[in-house]
This record gives sequence, structure tokens and C-alpha cells, in this order.
Amino acid sequence: MAGKRAAYARRMGAHGHEDFRRVRSPLEGRQVRLRSVEEEDLPLYNQLFWDPQVTQHLEVVWPEPLEGTRRWWEGARTHGTALFAIETLDGQFAGACSLENIDRRTRSAVLGIWIGRRFWDQGLGTDAVRTVCRFAFEEMNLQRVGLGVFETNPRGKAAYERVGFKEEGRRRRAAFVGGRLVDTIVMGLLAEDLIEP
Repeated sequence: MAGKRAAYARRMGAHGHEDFRRVRSPLEGRQVRLRSVEEEDLPLYNQLFWDPQVTQHLEVVWPEPLEGTRRWWEGARTHGTALFAIETLDGQFAGACSLENIDRRTRSAVLGIWIGRRFWDQGLGTDAVRTVCRFAFEEMNLQRVGLGVFETNPRGKAAYERVGFKEEGRRRRAAFVGGRLVDTIVMGLLAEDLIEP
């Protein structure tokens, strides 16, 4: 798949006008590129996702075989979820993010994201959040993106704050994490609050 994208980029560079070669895709950040999750991604998706250190920060997840991940992926494609693979600029699959519960009337959505553990502490999550939110505001005409983050996930909360998310409240003891009840911090980002580096 990465070879096909590289060949396409070479063709566009060879035949496109110089002005177009300077335009960055709305799905490309400084460190990551977002694209659709393809069927050939599912084995690696399943492997990276079902790491207890990754899933401890997510709601309503449980380990399942590849076939279960495939059923979930097919369902997400048909229920109006904007699902993106997160890959490094050199083409490594690093995680996924989504815009869910898209409400056209209020022009809002809910963000979900996870990054495989071997890609942590490299700034990829922050860049992916910024990229998907920029896409939501500029390409989907949304005005608000919200999310929930467990109080036990300071790394995630800090990444969201670097992009401009503000804490809007708490759902007290709303999640069961690591054998105890924890708060879910409700955060939101308005289009005008997006922080660009």
C-alpha cells in the first residue's frame, strides 16, 4: 500500500504544477498522515490496539480476535463514523482516530484516538489530534469537537490541551479503570480555539 502511495505522489510531482506540489493535504500534519483504514491494516491494527496499556485509557473495549475487529471496522464504515488510520510520514501504521456522533445541526462531533505503545512519546498523538480537528473544522464545517478522557490519563489530557481543548466538566466516577472508579474529564475544542504550532 505504501508503495502505491509513493508511486502516486511521484506521478503527481512529475505532472502537477509547482503550486500544487507545495499544497499540503488537509489530512497531513507535521509528523503524521491520516487516511482511511483499509482491510490490509486490520492485522496490525488488532495487534497494536489489544495492548492492555493502550486500551486502559479507552471506554468499552475488550480483547477480541481479528474477525471481531473486522466486524467492528465494517460497522464503523456504515454508521457515519469518520475513521482514519494514523501513519507516520514514512508510512508506518501507528494508530487510529475517529470523529463519531457527527451532528450536522450543531456542527459537532466526538473525537476518539489511540496510538500504539511503540509510537508513544514522539508527538504523534498531538499531531494527529491537531490534524483531525483541523480537518473537522476546515473540511467538514464543524464548529466543535468534544471528547472524554479518564483522569488516570494525564498524557492524553496534556496532548489535548496542547491542541487547545478546554476542560468543560467531569463525570464523577464514570469509568472503572485499573480496579477502581475514576472520573471522566469532559473536554471541548471550538474552531477558534485550535492551536497551530
